[in-house]
Amino acid sequence: MRCALALALVPVLVGCSSSAPPPPAPEAPTASPGAGPAPGPDGRRWVAGDLHLHAAPIDRGDGAAGLPALVRAATAARLDFVVLTPHLHPSTWRDPARRRRWIAEWRATAAAARAVRGLTVIPGTEYTVHGYGHFGVWGADLAAVTAADFLAGARAAGAAVVVNHPFAEPTHIPGVRLSDYDLSFRPWTDARGPVPPLDGVEAWNLPLALANLVARPGGATGEERALAAADQLARTRHQPVAIVGGTDSHRAYTTAATWVLVADVTEQAIVAALRMGATCIGGPEAGDLVARGDRDPADRWARIGEQVAAAATVELRWQGRARLFVDGVDVGEHDAGYVDRQAAGTHTYRLVRGASRCGFVYANLAG
Repeated sequence: MRCALALALVPVLVGCSSSAPPPPAPEAPTASPGAGPAPGPDGRRWVAGDLHLHAAPIDRGDGAAGLPALVRAATAARLDFVVLTPHLHPSTWRDPARRRRWIAEWRATAAAARAVRGLTVIPGTEYTVHGYGHFGVWGADLAAVTAADFLAGARAAGAAVVVNHPFAEPTHIPGVRLSDYDLSFRPWTDARGPVPPLDGVEAWNLPLALANLVARPGGATGEERALAAADQLARTRHQPVAIVGGTDSHRAYTTAATWVLVADVTEQAIVAALRMGATCIGGPEAGDLVARGDRDPADRWARIGEQVAAAATVELRWQGRARLFVDGVDVGEHDAGYVDRQAAGTHTYRLVRGASRCGFVYANLAG
């Protein structure tokens, strides 16, 4: 059984050497990606996208598809947006000639992406430091970055930074060579190196989710470990942390991986929502979570990515039955709501309903 499943994973995990498209993502929503809850009273609604999508020409050596094929795939998947994340390595950034070539190709890709109609295509990159970590970087003009330290320079230019597949440790699946590599974020998996400023954590990654059907290094799925790390990051650094997902596709394939709460589907609105952590993975159904602290006005309810002010009590509401996590701890399934009566200090709240896992609502995030 393990070998049969391993063979089924090969097209996904060895994206650089197989031309077959990956199978559908596990835990895919039963409804179409855009069929989320109706817009709330503030006019925002949930839109579906993929935050981790490799693209030619920069990734042509990996066999990645070009922009026209990716747009067709995203349109067929009924996505509202995608983020292009072609590779960038420190060796390329340090070499003046290679950096100029990369910047020229990235600039041309960005211009073509922003000319697409009917789908919001956001240009970014996956900055990969072998033995340290992989980072999705987007939301700024990366061609204008001049700093020797790319991550620091990109953040100074206004980019958001997400750590990708932070717990992608070797799963050693027979016949899948890539599963023998450690692609994890080493500060979290073996305490090697500092944790840079981060805006989000890729909790759901298609290849890792499939690999975890066979093996779970550390005794839990990569998603479970990533959600715990994101929760810890938010509460210790007192900052919003977006929970996101991506297919990590190296072919003309994509599917809904992240849902973002926005008033419109412009690049600016999507990036702003991602920065504040107004996200869900697995579907938007858990995104109806709202909260109010005992220091908030009676008519103010915070949505995903927002925070409440509480001296002692936070009231949470949602529709139907769902599982609630408080500060990363599973407090069980509840119908329609829950009251946290120990809400002094900084806290996080998130909801799971079926396949849908929402981002955080925060209490007293500033401390």
